[in-house]
Amino acid sequence: MKRHDDGTRCLEGTRQIPRNFAACCDIFDAHTSTCAFDLRYEWWEESGAWVIAISESAGGGGITILFCPHCGTRLSTNS
Repeated sequence: MKRHDDGTRCLEGTRQIPRNFAACCDIFDAHTSTCAFDLRYEWWEESGAWVIAISESAGGGGITILFCPHCGTRLSTNS
């Protein structure tokens, strides 16, 4: 597992998406596997929501989103 200089794990190359995920656009799809220091989208199964992930070194957590910030499509909440 890759780590940042501060010791937190780097999420680049990993994905947290629903089983039947179909991206609304290529840009959204690309941001599901970026580092949390970049713009990263994750599906949080326990809350049934898409979030913008916040890096652990900045406090962690996420901001819930309902629409794709790039194409405006309503994001599916079906896992």
